[in-house]
Amino acid sequence: MRKSIAALGAATLALTLSVAITPSASAAPVCATAAGVETCTGTLANGAGYVFKVPANFGGTMFFWEHGFRPTYPGVSAVPKGVEEITPGNQTNNTDVTAEMMRAGYGVAAYDGTVKGMRGWNNTYRIEMLKEVIDTAMAKYTTRIQKKVVYGSSQAGSIVTPFVEKYPTYADALGIMAGTTPSIADSLQSACDIFYILSVFADPTIKGCAAMGVKGVPGHMASVGELLKVVALLTTWSKNLGAPGLEYPAALKGSPIPQRSALLLTGLLTGVPTKSAHMDGISTSAVIPEHSINATVAVLENLGEAVATGTLAGQSISEITGPGFYDNTKTDWAALLDEGDAGRYNLGLSGDEAITAMLGVLSMAPRVTGNADAIAKFKALDKSSFTSTHPTILLSNEADRLVFAGNSVRYVDRKQAVYEAALAKWEAAPKGPKPRWNTLALYAMTPETYTKYTAAGAPDLTAAPAVSGVGHQTFSKAQTMAWVRMLATAAHTGKIPSEKAVETIAKKVPYLNTDFGYRPTELKYDFSK
Repeated sequence: MRKSIAALGAATLALTLSVAITPSASAAPVCATAAGVETCTGTLANGAGYVFKVPANFGGTMFFWEHGFRPTYPGVSAVPKGVEEITPGNQTNNTDVTAEMMRAGYGVAAYDGTVKGMRGWNNTYRIEMLKEVIDTAMAKYTTRIQKKVVYGSSQAGSIVTPFVEKYPTYADALGIMAGTTPSIADSLQSACDIFYILSVFADPTIKGCAAMGVKGVPGHMASVGELLKVVALLTTWSKNLGAPGLEYPAALKGSPIPQRSALLLTGLLTGVPTKSAHMDGISTSAVIPEHSINATVAVLENLGEAVATGTLAGQSISEITGPGFYDNTKTDWAALLDEGDAGRYNLGLSGDEAITAMLGVLSMAPRVTGNADAIAKFKALDKSSFTSTHPTILLSNEADRLVFAGNSVRYVDRKQAVYEAALAKWEAAPKGPKPRWNTLALYAMTPETYTKYTAAGAPDLTAAPAVSGVGHQTFSKAQTMAWVRMLATAAHTGKIPSEKAVETIAKKVPYLNTDFGYRPTELKYDFSK
């Protein structure tokens, strides 16, 4: 998602919001050629725009891009004005790889995922829109398109996965960049938990996801109001690094537990990365005396964008499910704290007694009771079987602050379970080709250390961010093009690249992980069980 919470404030609440209704229309593409590249534009049946670009050296492989989350309303993130992302882009420096893909001889296609002005979590519509884009491209280029790669980022993980299951002949390879793994409920539950935990330890007026469910502008404004409460907390903590003692709940007021410990606990319970754009989770200074304090500042830096995304996605999803999709009556908070994390970050959490005290008040705090129908719809979103045998290549940042890297772990585990069941069935009664493992998860890693400090020892959050592994959809061009080339090859061979091939490629691509057993922090929830 394209995001900016820095300017979020009172002006947001005064916005006059409207949704442009695009008239239903369809049109054949209009094409023009310049500098050896044919560019075609047109509209889908619902009026959404699309773009094709095909170079003179086109080799027959066409890439179909599915962009990530885009908001319907302004105020938190800019509302798109059409097709704004044609190929995978870096959301930090606003560059993409269109020129590189043209030079490589690939054709590209993209569209604006809007349904009559509405965006948000419109995945069901976008599955059919993607099919229409591919049908339109095939009608124009016919046999010139020899292989099709369907790839996308962020929210697109929950679109392209069910897409290839429904329309298996529409892709020869599948690519997911920093993508969500269906069902989004597994991820969004943690985002809702962030609101709840902060309501217990920092601001009892926060309702978070429990306030979502009203449709249209009123619902959007209500959810933004909840976000603004969190923004106010983060702004204060960015100035004092959470050093003051806890003011909430009453049972812990006056205790020696600083607010930063509750902040760190919030991150650890919800899976927020303990590395961020500027904090490596290791480096220390006079102000940041221990690695767990460094990690606390990382959680602080990551939390704003995580909550902003959760707010927009949560409100959009609540308009599908209805109010009450969030329920934590059965949540075991102590079970969400990994034992290793409790030891690793013990100082930042203020020790074992403080951990016990904080988990204790969480367990006793009033819970949020949801609506059974809304909860069922929530957990059933973007239903996928993970049965596709297309070569599938995932690319994630080690410390993605929006779509946590645990989504890739979950995706691989889902595919692994299906593969193992198919293999066992084949081995019991060999018939047809032997099932092939055809999923590869790649990770862009961070440098070991990269935190910069001011002369006074404070973390310098204005310094250049880490060169790799942080942020959302912030891959280098080398990393992105390595992924693109692997997808192109996989589309032609029907197989993911071998470990040896990946290792060879990675030698020329800084920070691309070659530890094929690497598993980042897993998602906290699995509602399939």
